Amino acid sequence: MSALVWSLALTALLGAVPAEVETVSSERLTGELLELNDQGVSLKIGDETRVIPTPQVLEIRRALPVVPVPPGPRVELLDGTRLTCKDITILRDRATLTLPSEAQVQIPASRFTSIRLGESTPTLDDAWKALLQRERKNDLLVVRKDDVLDFVPGVAGALGEKIVFLVDGEELPIARDKVYGIIYRPRNAPAAKIACQIGLATGDLLQASAVSLTAGEYRVKLAGNVELRLPIDLVSGLDFSAGRVKYLSQLDPRDKKLVPLFDLPRDVERDRSVLGSPLTLGGQVYARGLGLFPQTRLRYRIAGEYARFRAVAGIDDAAPRLKTSALLRISGDGRSLFEAEFAPGEPPRPIDLDLAGVRELEILVDFGADQLNIGDFLDLADAKLTK
Repeated sequence: MSALVWSLALTALLGAVPAEVETVSSERLTGELLELNDQGVSLKIGDETRVIPTPQVLEIRRALPVVPVPPGPRVELLDGTRLTCKDITILRDRATLTLPSEAQVQIPASRFTSIRLGESTPTLDDAWKALLQRERKNDLLVVRKDDVLDFVPGVAGALGEKIVFLVDGEELPIARDKVYGIIYRPRNAPAAKIACQIGLATGDLLQASAVSLTAGEYRVKLAGNVELRLPIDLVSGLDFSAGRVKYLSQLDPRDKKLVPLFDLPRDVERDRSVLGSPLTLGGQVYARGLGLFPQTRLRYRIAGEYARFRAVAGIDDAAPRLKTSALLRISGDGRSLFEAEFAPGEPPRPIDLDLAGVRELEILVDFGADQLNIGDFLDLADAKLTK
């Protein structure tokens, strides 16, 4: 948090638009955001104002309508920033992006992973993603024929009305409308320190090292001293959890054991219940977590890097209301940290465990006392490790 430069007076920012603040301890608070600075977040809830200390804030979300993405180039930077612009030109190592607001920003061309000029469709999206994952020693000039993408390896240069591309030592100027996109060769760059992920109503994502709000606009700093100015109503959320929180659904267990039911294959469901529906406990829907069948054992190597494990556990609301139960046991380095049985229809239970020094976390879901596996679909919702 200390890396983030905050000087925000947010009364003018939100007005009557509600904001939701999620804290490290899994509280979700909805109200009117009054102020945000390096000391904390002031949230008006009814007639009261509550101040949440900055280190306790994970995310701030705003209920904004989705803004249609304007046609134009889509760029991706080395730090994972994705940004749609109205136009882009490159001269030498300097790219100039014209944003939909008509503001211009300059970015070193060496910070680009890719520039996509052509339209997006599900088929083309899959083909583009495959090219991005391809091992490459050269830049790729990508062209389209119907729903197929092909490429020519070489060295990308200037981008204007024509794109300059060097192939086998020969410089080729190519009409811009003939090119679907450019994918750059892997580049060595210092790892960017991300203080905040900023989500935009267009679906774009910014990896910010600093952000502030003055005179009715956000001022965002990206890696490489790149600065952007954004209108207030374009920002849908600010996520401060980078480096501090890891959700179990983001991690691959070091060891996983599941016992099939009647020889039917089963697996751990990430960010959904075992029924394939959203994780729902006590009427509340959770975006992250694990859906688990009984006789599932997961081991995670956490190497003593995390201080606490928090989650909300219970039988998913969509499970049939039968007389059955599931056992949940959580251990750290072989020492029991939590054990309880859960039955359909019971209120979910919050879990908050001390992980100081724990190197291996084990989660076991098994049959309850009834020893039956009928509808005991356990959700470990909002399951996260925090530093």
